[in-house]
Amino acid sequence: MKLRNMYLLNTVVSLLFALGLFLMTPVMLSLFGMDNVPDAQTLGRLLAVELVVGGMITLLARDVTDAKARSAINYANILAGVLGVVVALNATLTGVFGWFGWVIVAVYLVVAMGFAYFQFFAPPEQLV
Repeated sequence: MKLRNMYLLNTVVSLLFALGLFLMTPVMLSLFGMDNVPDAQTLGRLLAVELVVGGMITLLARDVTDAKARSAINYANILAGVLGVVVALNATLTGVFGWFGWVIVAVYLVVAMGFAYFQFFAPPEQLV
């Protein structure tokens, strides 16, 4: 796998979740075991906005060759992935999230590990 493909994977996952949160907010909230109330709907849609930002950054930067830019994008996604694991794991273990919380934990874990691999371990030919 190349870094470009990791960026595209991040884009697809981010934009799919964003689309779900924008267009099917009640369904997405029920997957998380959350009540479909206006407060939760608004927070879900605000989360979708941030998912669009992250997805579009990796989409538009998929062919970036500047090492500093790649590093900045990778570090930001590693941090987001680690924080996402911590928050989603806490919400799942304390019962705030339903069973779907484990899916979110796994997604954030894959994102964090994928970007960490490309930042610290990938051979140079995988970065282009």
